[in-house]
Amino acid sequence: MLSKKHKIELDESIIEEFDKAVNEQKHISMQKHFSSKKYGGLCAWDCICVCIHRIRDTVGYLNDMELGSMSHGNAFDFMEFVNCSAIVIDSVSMLAEIFCVDLIEEDARTAVFSQLGADGEGTDKKYFEFLRSLCVVHPMKTNRHGRYQGSDLVSCAFITWSNETIRMAFNDCDLHANAFVNDANSWGDSVEIYIDQVFSYVEYRYGLLSKVKSGLVRYQQATIEAFKARPVLPKGAEESDGAYLVRLKCEEHDRFGNGNAFAFDFAREILAFEPTNPANHLLVERFKNAWRFAIELERSALCNMTHCGCENAGIDDDTGWTLFENLDECYVHHPDLKVFDYHLEKLHYLDGTHSENDAMWGRLKFDEMRHVFETRAVLDDCIGDHELYLLACAVLYEMALEVPGPINDAIPQSPEFRKGIDNRESRVIVDD
Repeated sequence: MLSKKHKIELDESIIEEFDKAVNEQKHISMQKHFSSKKYGGLCAWDCICVCIHRIRDTVGYLNDMELGSMSHGNAFDFMEFVNCSAIVIDSVSMLAEIFCVDLIEEDARTAVFSQLGADGEGTDKKYFEFLRSLCVVHPMKTNRHGRYQGSDLVSCAFITWSNETIRMAFNDCDLHANAFVNDANSWGDSVEIYIDQVFSYVEYRYGLLSKVKSGLVRYQQATIEAFKARPVLPKGAEESDGAYLVRLKCEEHDRFGNGNAFAFDFAREILAFEPTNPANHLLVERFKNAWRFAIELERSALCNMTHCGCENAGIDDDTGWTLFENLDECYVHHPDLKVFDYHLEKLHYLDGTHSENDAMWGRLKFDEMRHVFETRAVLDDCIGDHELYLLACAVLYEMALEVPGPINDAIPQSPEFRKGIDNRESRVIVDD
């Protein structure tokens, strides 16, 4: 009769602290590549995320498990525990490999199982792998752990939780497995398993994630300092807007990833745009100046390797968004646009990258709110879709300056950026 139950208590804060460290400098973590010869050159970000998710979920699952039950003659709960624990252990090892954290000393440890094997070179890591092979994943043919198995090939028919009889016969062990050596005249070897040792090993290997976190932080800081030592120069006297933005886009990709690639592409469009009707010139110039202002903030962020602070983001709030990104989206909570949310969603159909049918639908939806835009720009009947789109974006920018919001907060009070501002007296004036 089995009565003793066993539960492990893994510290779930360890994985949460690691995840927090990854996300504190996410733009650096996302750029990490495998350094090993086997995977060298591949981006490791997806693997990092998988390891974190697997560790978090599996640790929670292991903590919920109650071991000590028999089912169909075997300790299937223990088998499940070992397999799930291996996911945690392997994930920690993978993260150590990605962030170049040396675990040679930890891998050579023998303090838990004290099983050196026939050649005296056994370790806790090797013995746990032997137990997993024999009891769980290769019970028919465990053949790669010669120092422990005493034969070229061993097989394990069962692993059972100990009852009083088994405990008396096998040194009070918690679980008993038999390693048959495939010899008709042999009973094989008894493998005695102590659950506190298994728990201790799993806890230790999972705890190594804290050491890996230190390696992660060192990698992040070293990468940041290396980029800071490579300043991003301002626009050169002979450098065109387009060439300047291409250069910044490349730097952004190296330092923060390609999340803002579309914003750089749109900025190039805007700075190269000249409206066909001169009446829209000042409107477009103010929009261009806003982009130039935001671009220099983005350059500051590249130099400082952070989007925190007004000097880098242009916006001092906890959204994580920058002026550069807000200008690209330019979603405006203006009362004149309150009923046009869907129409604004379809505005991008006019940008020249969509099908003819999409463009026609975009034009139809724009015409339904055209009266709002015509109060701020001259929209000729013959204007093309692409110009209409860029003018609409310029109008949305100016409407953003009429209501509270991040763009209004970030843009200076200057006639370069705002209609009807007199710098000399710092007051609103009436346009002619």
